[in-house]
Amino acid sequence: MTADDEYLGQVRRAMMGMSRPVRDDILRELRGHIAESTAANGGNVHASLGALGSPQEVGRHYREIYGYGTVYKAIFAAIALLLGISSVPVLLVGTETVFPFNLSLVFVIAAAAWILWVGVAAGTQAGILAGLAGMFGRLIAFGVVALSEPGAFTSSGGLGLLLAVSLLLVLLGWIPGTAKRAWSGPRAEL
Repeated sequence: MTADDEYLGQVRRAMMGMSRPVRDDILRELRGHIAESTAANGGNVHASLGALGSPQEVGRHYREIYGYGTVYKAIFAAIALLLGISSVPVLLVGTETVFPFNLSLVFVIAAAAWILWVGVAAGTQAGILAGLAGMFGRLIAFGVVALSEPGAFTSSGGLGLLLAVSLLLVLLGWIPGTAKRAWSGPRAEL
């Protein structure tokens, strides 16, 4: 394996989660850039690779620019949906199951932490998508419980709190990516 192949392999690993066509296009461009730079500096491939910087940083930078692929965004949203469903503050008592009211707080915190992480790691678009999935998970779960439990009652304060927390999940998905973009200084483009 040549030095440039090893370098590009490390860049590929650092871009894990990106859409394959985008990742492959970036690697082709980098390979061409390395070949041109190596030819321009007298065949010294190590100098060309050194000028590009760390392969992990190069890969992470491209992932910040282009974001995660659709499959990863769907996984992020599915996890948020499941956490949102589990966070509905109701007491379900069946013949074999009990879902205590206070346990829903743990799932709200877990959903909020997950959505914040997605917003930071995958950007605003993925964060908002995860927030919407968490919100819809909460609303769907509440609707299912409200319709399937004939003796259930809902207070206006409880419903207001459910809606406020659900909307807050979307806001939590939006804030980190937007703040990261606003607070980051100008960067040299690759």
